[in-house]
Amino acid sequence: MTSLKYLTFEQFDCPYSRYEDTGYKYMDREFLWMLDQAWHLSKIKFKILKGYVSPDGQLRTKELNNSSHLIGRAAEIRCKDPRKRYKMITALLEVGFTRIGFSEDRIYVDNDDMKPDSIWYFNKRRLLSNKYPHLDQYLL
Repeated sequence: MTSLKYLTFEQFDCPYSRYEDTGYKYMDREFLWMLDQAWHLSKIKFKILKGYVSPDGQLRTKELNNSSHLIGRAAEIRCKDPRKRYKMITALLEVGFTRIGFSEDRIYVDNDDMKPDSIWYFNKRRLLSNKYPHLDQYLL
């Protein structure tokens, strides 16, 4: 594996961690290399919304205990344009990712080999509503 051409470790840092350089220390190198290759193939800049989630971050964001973000093998990428989303997902599949979720504004990807292969659509509003039912009135 060579160095990253498009991505930086800092893009994957946990903003809630007490420690620095969490992206560098905890992100899986194979995962990052695959994501970097997908960027290259799609020719679209990947804006990383979430990478590594530290134990401190898990408490603040209510991340699930089995989240692939906790082991540095998952990311959420910003994408609102359907044509770009198609190119990005195609590139992710081409480099070998087999777990991809998407919504209106983001793509989730991981290479967690402890979970089944899957492609799914998720509604961010519904997820927020389930997580924070008291906010339903604001999510309409």
